[in-house]
Amino acid sequence: MVDGRGGVRPHWRRLLGIISDIGHRELVARRHHIGLALSDQTGMPVPAADTLSSSPEKKATGPFGVLCDPIPLILQADEFAALEAGIIQRVKLQEAILRDIFGPRTILAERLLPPGLVWANHGFLRGGTPDGASPLPDRFFSFYAVDLVRGPDGSWRVLADRASRANGAGLAIENRRQMTRVFPELFTGQELRRLSPFLDTWQEALQQDGLNETSNPGLALLTPGPTSPHWGEHVILSRELGCTLAEAGDLTVRDGELWLKTIRGLRRVDVLLIRQNADTVDPLELEGHGTAGIAGLLDAARAGSVRLLNDPRVGFVEAPGLTPFLAPLCGHLLGEAPLLENIETIWLGDALGHAFLDKTLFPPEVRAGDDTQDDSARWIIASALNAGLPVHRLAGQDATRRKTLENKVRAAPWRYIAYREPVVSVAPTVAEKGIVPAPVVLRLFAAFDGTEWTVLPGGTGRVFPEGEAVTIEPIAGSQLTKDVWVTTDERFAPREHAVTLARPLPIRRSQGDLPSRAADDFFWLGRYLEQLEGAARLLHVVLAHLSGPDPSPRERADLDVLMRQMRSAGLISDVSFSGYAVAGMIRELSAAAGPDGLFVRLLRKIIRLVPELTDRLTREMRDFITHNAHAILREIEKRPSRSDSARMRDFLNGLTGRLLAYGATLSGLAAENMVRSGGRQFLDLGRRIERAATVLISCAGILEQPDVHQRGRMEGALRLMLELCDSVITYRSRYFSVVQPAPVLDLLLLDDDNPRGVGFQLAALRDSLSELASEDESAAPATQRAASAELAASAGSIIGMLSCLVSSVMNDPDQDRAAAALPEALRQAHASVMLLSTEIGRCYFAVLHSQRVVGITEDDRPDETGA
Repeated sequence: MVDGRGGVRPHWRRLLGIISDIGHRELVARRHHIGLALSDQTGMPVPAADTLSSSPEKKATGPFGVLCDPIPLILQADEFAALEAGIIQRVKLQEAILRDIFGPRTILAERLLPPGLVWANHGFLRGGTPDGASPLPDRFFSFYAVDLVRGPDGSWRVLADRASRANGAGLAIENRRQMTRVFPELFTGQELRRLSPFLDTWQEALQQDGLNETSNPGLALLTPGPTSPHWGEHVILSRELGCTLAEAGDLTVRDGELWLKTIRGLRRVDVLLIRQNADTVDPLELEGHGTAGIAGLLDAARAGSVRLLNDPRVGFVEAPGLTPFLAPLCGHLLGEAPLLENIETIWLGDALGHAFLDKTLFPPEVRAGDDTQDDSARWIIASALNAGLPVHRLAGQDATRRKTLENKVRAAPWRYIAYREPVVSVAPTVAEKGIVPAPVVLRLFAAFDGTEWTVLPGGTGRVFPEGEAVTIEPIAGSQLTKDVWVTTDERFAPREHAVTLARPLPIRRSQGDLPSRAADDFFWLGRYLEQLEGAARLLHVVLAHLSGPDPSPRERADLDVLMRQMRSAGLISDVSFSGYAVAGMIRELSAAAGPDGLFVRLLRKIIRLVPELTDRLTREMRDFITHNAHAILREIEKRPSRSDSARMRDFLNGLTGRLLAYGATLSGLAAENMVRSGGRQFLDLGRRIERAATVLISCAGILEQPDVHQRGRMEGALRLMLELCDSVITYRSRYFSVVQPAPVLDLLLLDDDNPRGVGFQLAALRDSLSELASEDESAAPATQRAASAELAASAGSIIGMLSCLVSSVMNDPDQDRAAAALPEALRQAHASVMLLSTEIGRCYFAVLHSQRVVGITEDDRPDETGA
């Protein structure tokens, strides 16, 4: 921003004037709005506001998230043109190194690279043919990223290569989108290079990569899942590039080809963007740990049936130990001098490194911790073989740790490099108390369009907190980023890349590419939501019965029935209420809203599912589900004391109202914001299964109480059934105040016009499953369509079973006695509904191999009753 004479550079002057007019308070507020927008787009939380603090307790230590600083990082056209040329040359050099190392290995034969930095390299992936070699791909790279730092002299140097996963391009695009939305005045009059042409070029290149076998190639992005710190980036990138976001469990190799497991069978994947550790992608050939892989993936890639982008072996060039050898390799392989220099790096495995180790890093005459006299304090020791390992900053180390590190390095010096801690130029950054200077690392991106390389005219700037060393380590936590601007200049015309029109696509109205994992998550989200609503409705009915004075004997009998329902639902423990007054019952009911109660457990399960479905839910739905769930949990944390029964009653009434509104509003959002097929269909299947099961088991429990066949007891039982199914008003509109078994059972078990009854749920299940069965052969295999048809028939058979039960009661002279004999049959119907749920899972979700919900313990995993 400032030139060498202390003046402000011309391209900054106007921008600084606008920033001054906006004011610091408004800058902070708008930065928070950008953070919320990024959270909406990615499903990741907004990190702690003060990310520039050096205080450990103020750093963002929670789940990974990003903030975008309002002040951009500006690159002038000539400066970017130089960087662009250097990046293109560098990725070509990396490609040449890989083709040699995994091919003829001339650079080893000519001693241009030490063998130890090859064979022990973390990215040197063996596999394939018996001798460990693999056929060379058409190209190793299709995408590349590099981290750069600008020194005090204004020149840019390479901090680290990000070849394997190259995360951050999606974030760069989203940062620009949100900056233009929240800070439109900053862009007024600015002539900047646009990012969209790069994205169009990249997307077209991906399409072309998959056109060898099909006119509509299948594109997928392989992600470790919501537990990855880069999950938000993967969500954005999959949307921008039109890829299906898939985890390893969503993919399978069959007959040498890669397939995506969807609700309508397997879908061919022609191009796979890899965004998980390369050594974990194929457990049959590689030795990575911690992330599920796809058995046979590398064999399919060698056969040419799927293109892996980037090739998993590109991680080889990320090894820090290669850095000192890149300049001579550039001359040998490309016949050119490098356009971009690296930060000063020394390999400790040769004679020069040994001398440096003795004279500079660990000289015997320098006391550890005396940074004023210790030249080694400016150096950082890192693994030469694995860029993902922690680095060791010598500055400030105590004698014990320093000696331990020295012994470790001296035992195998060839495994380590030392690099001088870069003195990084700073950029103005908005902090909580003002605008402060902060070190910034620039990440730029390049993509191959099939003919040549193009560099994104922008990128991301990672802001380092005060006091934090700038190291080569990958990003491991929440971060503050900057939008990177590239100005236009007629002297530096951007490369033009013609984007061909895609082939005409066939019309599709179904979401046949919905991964089975996502369908499974939607199904259980529906079940959890229905369990939550059903439990809240049950508690609401109980509280209504406790709203007056101490209950009469008849009312207490009804309460005994309701309490059994509460215990059966898991809302309260197995205690007797026979001698309790109303206040005592309220105190016991408070357990339902306790920290370990059913409501809290269900809400947490729902919250855990949302990140899995970030790429399938609208922003409104994600916001509503998570924000309201967290609000209810906070409300439960502030619940009144159990001893204050009056306040506890009011609290429970308010809580049940919130929970019922939560479920109803979410149903409306799903109906209005989600298309009928795909995710909403399985969300609806889950809700219908759970509601039908709940009504059946509730009716069975109420009808099996002793002496229920007696006239007075039967009428009370029927009224309770209507209350629990929220069907009192509907019944009264048809039959007034006369309560008889047959009409009640017809309304609750058979009427397909009553959204609270079993008949409605089973009819919806039957129709939805029939719809899945009616897909044409191009959308679903015949075997799966047949299975769907059988499931629809099963739903219809349960309806027939219930119809026989209701008819038997209607035709019996003593309807009360006939109704009292139904519990066993209703439990059989409930078992049939649960069996239907299991069969839906086998038909659509059984291909899964990974856990259904990340982070759930075995004790927390639901059984078929949803408990």
